[in-house]
Amino acid sequence: MDKQVKHQKWSFLQTTVSLAAGILIFFPVLWLIMSSFKSSGELFSYPLSFFPEQFSLENYQNVIENGFFQYIYNSFFIAVVGTLITVVINSMCGYALAIYRKQLGYTGIVFGVFLLGTLIPSEALIISQFTVISFLGLYNSLLGVILPVVTTTTGIFMYRQFFIGIPDSFLEAARMDGASEFRIFMSIMIPLAKPTTITLIIFSFMWRWNDYILPLLVLSRQNRYTIQIAIRNYIGAWNTDWQSILAASVISIIPVAILYIFLQKYIVGTNVSSGNK
Repeated sequence: MDKQVKHQKWSFLQTTVSLAAGILIFFPVLWLIMSSFKSSGELFSYPLSFFPEQFSLENYQNVIENGFFQYIYNSFFIAVVGTLITVVINSMCGYALAIYRKQLGYTGIVFGVFLLGTLIPSEALIISQFTVISFLGLYNSLLGVILPVVTTTTGIFMYRQFFIGIPDSFLEAARMDGASEFRIFMSIMIPLAKPTTITLIIFSFMWRWNDYILPLLVLSRQNRYTIQIAIRNYIGAWNTDWQSILAASVISIIPVAILYIFLQKYIVGTNVSSGNK
């Protein structure tokens, strides 16, 4: 009985702390959303109010009239195409480093080099990346933002660790049936790695959707701007268009939030399968 009471108290404490943490984290997001419907005068009025006195779509209308849909398209193109290429390249690299680690002794060294790359700040590579982009004629091109970052240590690590946990008997049985390596990879390994793929899709989409530094350096034409650059341009030398920043920020949150809501269960599946291994 004492154990049951203690367990109930501990569960209540955990629930209370989790709820408080959730409110603390989500409150600024709710404040952002509510403030995006306020007028300029109400936004800076005192005392501050959480809910707007009158909901107005004027801020969103101004953002849309200034060509924000073009920036959404650019960011969406970079995020989707970049994510697709990232999944293909990282899954192949992870497969090779996991499956051929016994036949090719140097795969451990290659994997170690990938891991060492995480010690280098991404900002330190910007100059060399920009030089290569300019040399290839990709300046002011959306591909110039996509291609330099399609290989990620996180993606390769996740795929490698997942493929290592798959029994060799699966592969041997497929080879005895005459399946080629490419067919084994596409028909057996990729379907098994679905939770890992979904997790990488979420991470990769968020990385590219929220990226600021690389698009800022590569894209100078306004019709090529991404959402993050467009939001930054609302900050002027003498004044800041806070209403447009709030409305544009809310719009920029929506795609990532939708993606996470529909795919977050696969992240849990990945964590569970990793724990079972």
